[in-house]
Amino acid sequence: MSVGIVLAVAAVTPFVAPTATAAPAAVAPAAEAATASIRVPFLAAGGKLLGAGRTGFLSEDADGRARWTRYADGVSKAVEKSEGEYVLGSGPGSDVVVVARAVDEAGAEEIHTSTVRMYDMATGAAPVTLDLAASQETHGSLSGVVGPTLLVSGRQTLKLVDVTGGKPTVRTVGDGYREPVWMPGALPGAAVAMNYDEYVVVDLADGRETGRYPMSPDTGRPRASFLSSTRVAWTERTGGELVLATAVRGRSEVARTPLGPDDSPDITGGLLGDWFLWGATTGNATPWHAFSARSLEDGSTVRLLDHATHAVDGPDGTLLVLGTTAAHGAGVYRVAVGADGRPAAELIASTGEPNDGAAPLSYVGGAPAAVDLDGVARARLSWKFSTARADLTVELRSRATEEKFRTTVRPASGSGAYPDGSLGFDWTGEVTDAFTLRPKSAPNGAYDWTVTATPWNGMPSVTTSGTLTVTRSPGAHDFDDNGAPDLVARDRNGYLDQIGTRWDDATGRLVAPPNHSSGLRGWNVYDRVESVGDLAGSNAADLVARDRDGVLWLHRGTGSNTRTGYESRVRIGGGWNTYTQLTGGSDLTGDGRADLVAVDRAGDLYLYKGTGDTAAPFAPRKKTGHGWGIHNQLTATGQIGGNPTGDLVARDGDGVLWLYLGKGDGTFAPRTRIGGGWNVYADVVGIGDGNKDGRPDLYARTAAGAAYFYAGTGDWKVPFKARTSTGAGTGNSWAGGPYDQVS
Repeated sequence: MSVGIVLAVAAVTPFVAPTATAAPAAVAPAAEAATASIRVPFLAAGGKLLGAGRTGFLSEDADGRARWTRYADGVSKAVEKSEGEYVLGSGPGSDVVVVARAVDEAGAEEIHTSTVRMYDMATGAAPVTLDLAASQETHGSLSGVVGPTLLVSGRQTLKLVDVTGGKPTVRTVGDGYREPVWMPGALPGAAVAMNYDEYVVVDLADGRETGRYPMSPDTGRPRASFLSSTRVAWTERTGGELVLATAVRGRSEVARTPLGPDDSPDITGGLLGDWFLWGATTGNATPWHAFSARSLEDGSTVRLLDHATHAVDGPDGTLLVLGTTAAHGAGVYRVAVGADGRPAAELIASTGEPNDGAAPLSYVGGAPAAVDLDGVARARLSWKFSTARADLTVELRSRATEEKFRTTVRPASGSGAYPDGSLGFDWTGEVTDAFTLRPKSAPNGAYDWTVTATPWNGMPSVTTSGTLTVTRSPGAHDFDDNGAPDLVARDRNGYLDQIGTRWDDATGRLVAPPNHSSGLRGWNVYDRVESVGDLAGSNAADLVARDRDGVLWLHRGTGSNTRTGYESRVRIGGGWNTYTQLTGGSDLTGDGRADLVAVDRAGDLYLYKGTGDTAAPFAPRKKTGHGWGIHNQLTATGQIGGNPTGDLVARDGDGVLWLYLGKGDGTFAPRTRIGGGWNVYADVVGIGDGNKDGRPDLYARTAAGAAYFYAGTGDWKVPFKARTSTGAGTGNSWAGGPYDQVS
């Protein structure tokens, strides 16, 4: 069935073939290599081949940049593409390059292709542009290209969109297809498609089938397919084995041959006449992974490359292969059948990297077992392999939350290789939040890690895995056990929000992630809620809250990443309404436990030493000072003055902030003036180490809702740096009301 459709075309001239965006700037070839006339350094470590024409070949580097490289002189031209676009070669012997846009709209039933630009790289003519989505006849997903013919898969149809002569026409192929899709494997005049449980070879000249070939009933999802002038072949995963299925074109019989060990289903290869060429691209580094040719007539084999990552059909019955040999190193090899009837490989483009031979990569050891993130902005993670000439892909996964961190280490273009021969990176102690997909502080605990090393010589990658433990000391304001301080904010209606924070290295500011544990009701029964550090020995911060009858309650911290970071309340005792100020979180006595201090109406200061016992979290009170009634704000800060035990800051009625250095016995040295103007703040909170430099910091919030971060200096004379703004604790609560208290 042939349907003539005139499409929107940029140049209504006979289709010859385009070049990349009207003549992109050429990249001059490097100095001539000893084993090849041209160099392609952009294909080292992660590049791949997309197509091979008569005048050059199409490739894509590890960063997704597509290039067309001429055989004659090695000049490379960038093929520009925008976000959402992908690049295709147009089959063996064709110099056409196609840039297409994939459309995956929210709620759409299927992914389809819209704009297609076709460039003739041999002539440099203006591109031909058409929109497949402009008509129902052309609507579908672009699966491949053969010369000037686009292979489009529709819902229940296969389509051939031919742009020859500048008047694109559309033909549908076959009849009664079920879930058809064009597959890899094409010749200048033929292509392969899959129709549910069989492969179909289609003659592109007239759009008719020339043969159907049944798949194995338990083959699973479709895999690679290949086509030559005499045979059709494809791979199947049958009974746990990787199997090659082959048939002589025009005959219905299918022969099936196991390809090797079942440690990898991923291969690359092609057909050259009656030879099948292939090599595994993943799995263990065994001889089975060498790129070899197998005769489909007598079963004889020829080893061609020590390893290959990508192979594409080339002109005149050749194959272009990206891989490596011990003799000539990594690069692009042309494989052709010689006069003796056997395939042979020739290096035509070198990556220019030093030849590391064909030795497989192996993991040596040195993996981190524990990562201590106390007071550090970054922690080094590294692994050692048999060579440092490799790229790493690293994934860490928290067992507690399932949240992950991923990164790629490329020593060739930056840091990552260390003097001891290991490869790694400096981890900021963050993972990706499962809901917002934004970075957040990584929780303490066990992590599973997986590291894949990809050697630069093109040999197989190696994946290794293990576990490590992230540790930090309990923080005075860390309710969710991830090392970053948390704030507790309450509105006037009694809704309590737990607000996490994160230090943003890029901006040098304390920020609040967009999600937090929110909407806990009933907290307006209290007139005071304070974060007081780990009182109850749970290795997590706790809360104390005083009700309006003067009873003090303990909410023990859980150290949990769940919605609530503290348990139901436990009664501590009554009579606490005698105090005008309460604060806790600092270790004031040097025993490693957080303590609490309180000022009564007479202005006397009392120490409540922490016990670590949930049932009785404080020892009997001890009077440690008098005259403290001049202060209207008291804040435990931790060790801001450089001494071994905790300190306090206090604000007087004139808005002056004073530092009281702790002596280690619950008493304090004479006060030191820090500065004035602090009466603008409704809350002053010793937040702990917010910027990961090992020093306690200060958080302050105005009655109007503006918030600021004061980084600690470690110098008691000038204990804080200039303030910076922060969004943590600002705005309204989960229930919509303004915050009345932040602690």
